[in-house]
Amino acid sequence: MTDTTQFCREETRRVATPDTRGLAAVYCGSNPALERPLDIAHATARPVFYGAVPLAWGWGLLNHDDSAIGSAYRLTLAQGVTSGVVVGIKHAVGRPRPYVTRRLIAHPSYQRDAPGTDPFTSFPSGHAALSAALVTSWSLSYPQWYVIGPGSIWAGAVALSRLDLGVHYPSDVLVGVGIGVGIALLTHHFRDALTPSFIEGNAQNGIRAPPPVQIHIRF
Repeated sequence: MTDTTQFCREETRRVATPDTRGLAAVYCGSNPALERPLDIAHATARPVFYGAVPLAWGWGLLNHDDSAIGSAYRLTLAQGVTSGVVVGIKHAVGRPRPYVTRRLIAHPSYQRDAPGTDPFTSFPSGHAALSAALVTSWSLSYPQWYVIGPGSIWAGAVALSRLDLGVHYPSDVLVGVGIGVGIALLTHHFRDALTPSFIEGNAQNGIRAPPPVQIHIRF
């Protein structure tokens, strides 16, 4: 996915910061077994970001499933709050992306997918945060191995692809993942307070919602 640039040939990167060394380890690598999955993760990230919430709502409404509607509501909340927090931090910090200050080139697929993106919004990674928030929220709602496993692999690949594209440092990605996971966990922990009673109908039926953030993985 990446190009061999002067950044990858620099001897100085060997004694640079951990952030730079971590970026170089992924950006300058050429493992065919890794490249294809990262390509797929990058290509599917935006469709999932835009499509996951509408699909979740559609499924719940079409099936008249109060529990699924509640899950869609919390997915929406996790995504919305994560987006707001990430955008706020990005503009408050104003960290330049790696290709601004380092001798490397952002991959053309990034340039095509994100024209006009502010080059000073590297910290934290929005892709890493949103993918982590969505996967964590959905895994808490549906704690089966076939949800948690593939979802975690996809979110991890999305995060790693940001390094392979040359548009984020490892610290951007790690903080982004932490924000996404943290907000999703809080959303589900405080589900009784945050989810309106009319969404799942628990208050009307005198039935309390399941305890928050309980994960039972079924095989």
